Amino acid sequence: MTYVDGFVLAVPNEHIEAYKAMAERACAIWMEHGALSYVEALGDDTPVGELTSFPRSVHLKENETVVFSWITYA
Repeated sequence: MTYVDGFVLAVPNEHIEAYKAMAERACAIWMEHGALSYVEALGDDTPVGELTSFPRSVHLKENETVVFSWITYA
């Protein structure tokens, strides 16, 4: 059985490149500690749902991008 650790967060658009650099470093660290995979996904055209959605879950502001990432372990 695989274990998944996931995160949803808002990143200011002006800091996307810095976030990508941090994610690359984090990937190496997670893999050193036994992760099977590490994925970062930036939201593109993620509409706000009526009841729930990734943008709602992070209280996304106008100049932010929603990020969904996950790490899998054995």
